[in-house]
Amino acid sequence: MGESLTREPVRIILDTDLAMGAPGADVDDGFALALALADPGLRVETVTTVGGNGDVVSSTRLTRELLGVLGRRDVPVVQGAPAGVEAAEEIARRVLAEPGRLTIVAIGPLTNVARALAIAPGVARAVREIVVMGGVFLEQTNVAAMPGEYNFWCDPEAAQAVCESGASLRFVGLDVTRRVRLSREDARALASGGEFGRIAARHTEAWIDFQERAKPREAIEQGSCALHDPLAVAVVTRPDLVTWSEAHVAVETAGRVTRGVAVADLLMWENPPEPNCRIATAVDAPAFRELFHERMRALP
Repeated sequence: MGESLTREPVRIILDTDLAMGAPGADVDDGFALALALADPGLRVETVTTVGGNGDVVSSTRLTRELLGVLGRRDVPVVQGAPAGVEAAEEIARRVLAEPGRLTIVAIGPLTNVARALAIAPGVARAVREIVVMGGVFLEQTNVAAMPGEYNFWCDPEAAQAVCESGASLRFVGLDVTRRVRLSREDARALASGGEFGRIAARHTEAWIDFQERAKPREAIEQGSCALHDPLAVAVVTRPDLVTWSEAHVAVETAGRVTRGVAVADLLMWENPPEPNCRIATAVDAPAFRELFHERMRALP
């Protein structure tokens, strides 16, 4: 396995719509928080919460509970949109106080990040990088009710504001994250570990059950679930896990049938637009799997 490509820990603000622990809720954001804390190449400075998988108040409570399970009650949690602007203000304050030092890892709707940029446009220049789990770039959702990837679909205006901000951006989209999976067998193996593993295994099996009922014709969702958010966390210190391409991305905000759809220009034609981000276009799924399970085994 490759070593982290950074020497000093990368200091991150993790912006999340965490739902692990709620009945029948998605689990990948909980795994992402656990992975961020387990990665010796990362230092989680603050967690900010946003509404998405559930309401923001529940997300805040579940985040604090999970931090307790992981033995990290010392990590501050700041509640954000839509209930308030505290998270956006905290993001702006922290980033502006230490230009070039903090990375934002956004694994929910981009509402807090866009609000921080609106409050203080200088955040775009001061942030080290913004790494986003969001969008679908080389494929599409193939779901008319949700044409854009969920995080972009929830708040397409915020996603477009981030794209236009001028910040250093990396997007890890649905077409790549769907390829990294956690099976029922993997979940049962987690249950033999510490308290987090036992909790995560129980909720993972419940989430796979829900996915199988909700998506009976989608073969990839049978027997496993995707680790969308953990992949976005992992690439902060292991960018080699995915293949990156420069692109110009814009997000549809007003389309009657294309809400939240990301249009990625891959700069292939003559006189292309200026790139505004890098997008993941492929993933080394076995390498990520090895890294993920190694980190999970190290958790309490």
